[in-house]
Amino acid sequence: MKLSRWLLLILCCFGLLYGAHPTAAQENAPPPDVASYTINVRYAPDTHTLTGDETATYHNRTDAPIPDLVFHLYLNAFQSTTTRWMQEAGTVSRGFRFDPSAPGRLRITAITLADGTALSLEPVDADETLVRAALPHPVAPGDSVTVHIAFTAQLPRVFARTGWADDGDFVMAGQWFPKFGVWENGAWNAYPFHANSEFYADFGHYDVSLTLPSDWIVASTASTGAATEEPRANDDGTTTHTLAAAHVIDFAWAASPHFREMRADVGGIAVRVVYPAKQRAMARRVLAATTGALPLYNDWYGPYGKGLYAHLTVVVVPRDAGGAGGMEYPTLFTVGALGGGIPRGIRLLEVETVHELAHQWFQSVVATNEAENPWLDEGFTDYSAARAMNALYDGAIFDYGGWRFSYLAMQRTEYQAFPNTTMAGKAWDFDNLRYGVATYAKPSLALTTVERTVGETAMRDFLHTYFDRYAFGHPTPDDVRAVMTETLGVDVAAWFFDGLVYGDGTLDAQATWAGDGATLERRGDLCIPTTVSITRRTPQETETHPWTCDVPSLAIEGTAKMVEIDPHNAIVLDRNLANNGIRRTPDVAPWLGLAV
Repeated sequence: MKLSRWLLLILCCFGLLYGAHPTAAQENAPPPDVASYTINVRYAPDTHTLTGDETATYHNRTDAPIPDLVFHLYLNAFQSTTTRWMQEAGTVSRGFRFDPSAPGRLRITAITLADGTALSLEPVDADETLVRAALPHPVAPGDSVTVHIAFTAQLPRVFARTGWADDGDFVMAGQWFPKFGVWENGAWNAYPFHANSEFYADFGHYDVSLTLPSDWIVASTASTGAATEEPRANDDGTTTHTLAAAHVIDFAWAASPHFREMRADVGGIAVRVVYPAKQRAMARRVLAATTGALPLYNDWYGPYGKGLYAHLTVVVVPRDAGGAGGMEYPTLFTVGALGGGIPRGIRLLEVETVHELAHQWFQSVVATNEAENPWLDEGFTDYSAARAMNALYDGAIFDYGGWRFSYLAMQRTEYQAFPNTTMAGKAWDFDNLRYGVATYAKPSLALTTVERTVGETAMRDFLHTYFDRYAFGHPTPDDVRAVMTETLGVDVAAWFFDGLVYGDGTLDAQATWAGDGATLERRGDLCIPTTVSITRRTPQETETHPWTCDVPSLAIEGTAKMVEIDPHNAIVLDRNLANNGIRRTPDVAPWLGLAV
């Protein structure tokens, strides 16, 4: 979750804010390996460096030959204040400042084919967050290529997702190794690292041998098992941990000598929460939110990891490593972006937890392109978080002394800042503030509007069909639209995609008295069909009528005691809920707009 969203949460609480894609996945059928890695790496806490060798294999499962290889070297975004990432984000991220004396970088020191043929690298961008290696022969469709890579990585002091903290006694290693782009449509889908861009990768298996000081405890990506063998003690005071993960798009790990852990079993999923010793209270809240939301998401979308993942790890980061909190990886996510000490009545930690957990479905398994279509991941995820908060905490992120504020109301507050923002767009098409609206708030409100319009049963059919069909499938917006059209109808898909995904219009439905009757009108370029409720004065009765998009305004004739547009608050994107209803006897409470 972006920093701007956390700031808004705080304000709300305290201030009352070409290539072939698999098109369907069979239940419990693993995806074919495309990008797989065997990595041997040693971490030196005193210098915060990783020294490793990597055997990486890419399977060409498309119809186009691959003439070269492209690798992401994400850490190079943090080598100075002049990189593209830094220029876009500034030197502060997630409330933490970049330390130029503790930068990050990733260097490939040697790269060869399996037969020993040396390859030459050339940078794709000035920062070398992308590099290319030409191949002596293209990789034909159906064939694979294996390369051996020696690399060194300097981890930065944590301020944006990855790095070290706690005087060197904590490390969160994300995007820490040379990583293939995605070969599709006859080209590499891989971009230089932008500040708002997250990640896109193919599925494969990982075998990682990680050497650390012997007293350090490791938490890592682990799908079918936490380790393939017992840790091996070395003569130099280190221990080598042998870790494995299958059917995943990435591999991340965290380690510290100060970790403690809590465990639970949720329907056969081994849940493990690791945390610094002094943050036990946080860990309890995180475990409760995780074990509460996991069955909900299983029910709403389909089984965690499509039934192929047996482990889930949550890392509570130290208080000076908040920049590493609030981040998702396959079978592992982090929390603690806001540090500790948050009272139980302010459920920012719970929101962070259920949000990051939802990424296990929409980032880690469905695995859309987070660079090109960030709303597909973050939007479905934040919608899931709002649903989970409703189910687990009656929606409230703030609940003190009779004052309540819902997560959905926070999303409305965020949306109101920049409502004329399309959801569609590459991550770098938006500035930092509009990115939050386009990627989180507006998609969540839009999906909530769909749910309230079509009903929960129909919405569940759409969501379950989408997840089931495109698990491990890298779907596009067109794929989502096709599923929505199939399950919810062409009309719903039309106003959702044309009006909200690609449209920048807004809506404010208004009711005003006109003599004994009333006039209803829509202001703004957005239209979502709704209903109108009319309560007559004599006799006392209530009528409900449809209000379709081909009718811009309505005249309510006859004597009316009360008129309500969208009486069930289905259209949570309406700019002003307070003017949706009028009544002869003043009572503004139903339309205050906070309890949406």
